[in-house]
Amino acid sequence: MNLTRREFLRMGAGAFFSSLWAGKKGWASSGKIPILLYHDLSTSFKDDYTVSPSQFASQMEWLYSEGYQTLFLRETPLIREGNEKIILITFDDGYASFMDFAFPLLQAYQFKATVNVIGEKVGTFLSLGGNRPTLSWDEYRYLIRSGWVELGCHTFGLHLKKGVLSVSEARLRKDLERFQELVQRELGRVLDILAWPYGFFNERSIEVAKDLGFKYLLTSTEGFFKTSMGWDRLPRLNINHKIDLTSFKQYIGREESR
Repeated sequence: MNLTRREFLRMGAGAFFSSLWAGKKGWASSGKIPILLYHDLSTSFKDDYTVSPSQFASQMEWLYSEGYQTLFLRETPLIREGNEKIILITFDDGYASFMDFAFPLLQAYQFKATVNVIGEKVGTFLSLGGNRPTLSWDEYRYLIRSGWVELGCHTFGLHLKKGVLSVSEARLRKDLERFQELVQRELGRVLDILAWPYGFFNERSIEVAKDLGFKYLLTSTEGFFKTSMGWDRLPRLNINHKIDLTSFKQYIGREESR
């Protein structure tokens, strides 16, 4: 029997996960959980918002070979203290490269991920150092049906340099309402995840978001999610092209710097 490296890893980790699940009602954690923040996967761009497909592949393979479990944000209340490895994977902006490069690996390794959508940019492109195409609603429907992807909000049209702090509270409320109406029409549901554009937020914006049904609020603040904290200021670790595999291991706290 000829096995690819990925298939070998899947078979090995499958037995590991089976033993983890036996008789357990929740996921165990050391209490320090990385939430990874990705944007675009590309060989054409090299900036703070881009990782090459090969970098991403090596990171996912390492996580899988190390026995990491991935969760959706809605599953985090089930986390309990322990020694096992848990990680959350998020993608902001909704680039089409997710379908080309990320999703096949997520399926292969049975990893879950959250994609945070800019409402007005669905099926168009985002100008960020060049025109970057974005996923369509049909693609989002396909991804949701797979069971490995959940969606979050990245506002409808406030992906601005100063984010939601550049507009009034009334405009923020209208924007988020418009996003929820759009998602309800396209997907038949509203969302409870919100990622702040460029990481900008304040107390008032948090209150508006909660009032409109958003429970899990993702920031760009560097740090780890801990089981003792709430869900309205979730820190993340930004992964970009500068982070090679050794740096990646150090960044998520699994290898000491030398």
